[in-house]
Amino acid sequence: METEQVLGLIVLGWLIASVLLAARLIRKGRQLTATLARRHPETWEALGRPQPGFLYSARRSKFTRLLLSREYENLDDPELSAGFEAYRKAEARLLLILLASLAVVAVLVFAISR
Repeated sequence: METEQVLGLIVLGWLIASVLLAARLIRKGRQLTATLARRHPETWEALGRPQPGFLYSARRSKFTRLLLSREYENLDDPELSAGFEAYRKAEARLLLILLASLAVVAVLVFAISR
């Protein structure tokens, strides 16, 4: 296998893994917002019907605001609050993992291409 092919496979593998990890996290976030909508419909509406997603949207912005401001702590629902807190931490971990792995992939690509 040629060097360019190895580099392509490394980068492609990293991209696929990154998208799959992000999709898994978004799915978990959508389950949380569905639970929020079911248990606290008035609050969900008042928050602007927040929803995580890949692309920028008003609902994605509202979901981000919900997480960053920790508005979920005001729900008086310990299970749901714990779920949103776990999601917030998982999102931060995923970002850290993706950035670190991107650095490793970049070093590998640079080292192999020399």
